[in-house]
This record gives sequence, C-alpha cells and structure tokens, in this order.
Amino acid sequence: MNNNYSYPMFESWNRHEVLTMMDLYTSVEKAYEDKNGVAKNLIIKLYDEFESINPSKMEQKQLDRDFYKMSGYSLYKTWQAANNNKSKNVRMN
Repeated sequence: MNNNYSYPMFESWNRHEVLTMMDLYTSVEKAYEDKNGVAKNLIIKLYDEFESINPSKMEQKQLDRDFYKMSGYSLYKTWQAANNNKSKNVRMN
C-alpha cells in the first residue's frame, strides 16, 4: 500500500484529539498491514474516542470516507470487525 498520503484532520481538533486520531489511523493501518493484526481492544477504545471527538455521524462518515480514499482502509469496517472478533487481535484482508 502507498503510504504517501496525509491523514484527514479537522482544524478544530486540539493536540490530544489529533494524537488520538493519529493513533486510530495507524492502528487501522496495522490491522490491514501487519500479519498479526492489532489488539481488538485498542481499536474499540480508539474508535470510542473517535466518536467522542467527532460526535456528528456525518463527520465520522466523512473522515472514514476520506481516509478510505487515501489509504484503501476503513475505520468503520475495522471497528466492526473488532466488535465481532472472538480473538484478541483483529486482522483485516
């Protein structure tokens, strides 16, 4: 996958929110790229924080869509897989 892209961000986010979103983006990338995946609890925690940072469903969908266009990875689908996964790690195909 081509990692020469920038993460979608909102200017209104504070430093903590930017760092949290960066953690979510990199964790989702790891779920797709790492053969061991990423801890499902981490994805669920970060996605919950994502929802509190961006309470608007429209903004959540916009960020997911923008990230998908840039990377080919979905925040929502990774979170969904983590919620439905019985093992401790989630690995996306």
